[in-house]
Amino acid sequence: MAERTFLNPSQAKEIEEQLFSTLRQQVGRSVPMPLPRTDFWTKVGQLLDTIEMEIHEVYKTVGPSLKMQTMQKRQANIRRTASELARKRMVAMMQHSASMALRTEGSQGQDLAAMDWSRHDPAEREFYSNATEQLNKFKQAVNWNSMQRGIAAEGLLNEPRLAAGTTQLDSFVPESGGLTGQGPPTIALEDDNEPLPESETDEEELLAKAEEFPELAGTQPIIEPTIVDTEVGQNHAAAMELAPSKKKEEMDFDAWAAAEAESEPKIEVVEEEDLEPVQGELLRIRVIQSMDEPIITIDGEITLGAGDVLFLDEMTANYLVESGVAELATL
Repeated sequence: MAERTFLNPSQAKEIEEQLFSTLRQQVGRSVPMPLPRTDFWTKVGQLLDTIEMEIHEVYKTVGPSLKMQTMQKRQANIRRTASELARKRMVAMMQHSASMALRTEGSQGQDLAAMDWSRHDPAEREFYSNATEQLNKFKQAVNWNSMQRGIAAEGLLNEPRLAAGTTQLDSFVPESGGLTGQGPPTIALEDDNEPLPESETDEEELLAKAEEFPELAGTQPIIEPTIVDTEVGQNHAAAMELAPSKKKEEMDFDAWAAAEAESEPKIEVVEEEDLEPVQGELLRIRVIQSMDEPIITIDGEITLGAGDVLFLDEMTANYLVESGVAELATL
């Protein structure tokens, strides 16, 4: 946010008098009257900020009083005057821009003088340029030149088309409004971009018809030899079916099933008596002291309570006996 600037009493009084004087001159005029200074609207804003701060100071020091009410009335009067002046000036600028842009040959609009922007606010100049640009767009949309000059002269009065990328001189002028203050004139540019011809062929069909490896075109195909793994003295039951022959041999399915059964590996069944025990020897113990927390064994967590008789692995049982929690209880 920009830092606020306040005016001293003499400057505030001068700006206030200029505001009321400019409004009296603008009333009843159809063209914007020159401003007393180029930064007129900036100074009006600083005047209102100064009065606002004075009202706050009076409220802090004196409180609600007749002086504060007088200052508030003065502030409201300045705001109302500034609003009325801005409205009349914007209307006058729109009227001036429309009269210059929509004038016809032999009309009184040609007698209007161009705006002297050295005696107006820069913000007003930007507003005037935007209004002129919108009016030019309106003229193009409704074909204003044809309406005013006739259809017969339409072919002779067409605006020349310039090359694409043409830059107007107003683009090099930093001030808003360009050289004339009314913005750059509207120009027509050539459109050299011809539409691309529609392709009648389908790219997917071309890719489908294309060879998979065009670089190998003309070479002889390589035939990989078929390797048949046979053993001497052993023939598979399906060998006769795969062998080339002019006469199709009949297949004995019973013999083929028997051969398949003989070729399957036999699975030896191991009796339970032959399995060695995975776990070690279990010891019988009696718990003589309860424990609040469960202990972890190879079978999982168990809770120990006084008087319980358990079968535990040798390592866990010896640990509990040595710690005095349990005792051996052999049968």
